[in-house]
Amino acid sequence: MTPPVKARSGHILLDPKRSYKDLVRVYPEIHRRVVEMNRPFVKETDPLLPEVLLDENLRDLKGNRKPTGYNRQDAFGLRLIFPLSDERRAEFYFTKPARCQEVVQITEQVSVLLRRRGIKHTVEYDRLPLGPPRGPPGFSPLGMPTSFVTSG
Repeated sequence: MTPPVKARSGHILLDPKRSYKDLVRVYPEIHRRVVEMNRPFVKETDPLLPEVLLDENLRDLKGNRKPTGYNRQDAFGLRLIFPLSDERRAEFYFTKPARCQEVVQITEQVSVLLRRRGIKHTVEYDRLPLGPPRGPPGFSPLGMPTSFVTSG
């Protein structure tokens, strides 16, 4: 399957026989790539934060637990999420607030990295349940103003 040009999320689902523990050897490289892609958005107030997150995530992976990932609140930053979805299958995904090439690029790069290490997985794009579109506060999704009751 040919990957899309742009995506909002890129999902990597490990083979059901695989677990979080199988990511221990490759996770430092995945983490480094996410940190590099976020460099323009990172505040310099806490330069040790990426290293602390890496250590915490590796500790969880070694214990075969779902790690935290890289879920910083940077407005345009790339996030690495380990969802609470299927307990029988380890999964993680990359996401940004808008459809972009970066999500596809890092998903494909990490997929190649996993294949080289013999970690079987599948890749899917835009699997997030996003719900109906939202307008600005005070407006319905169709752009029609909603009625407000004000006291006065």
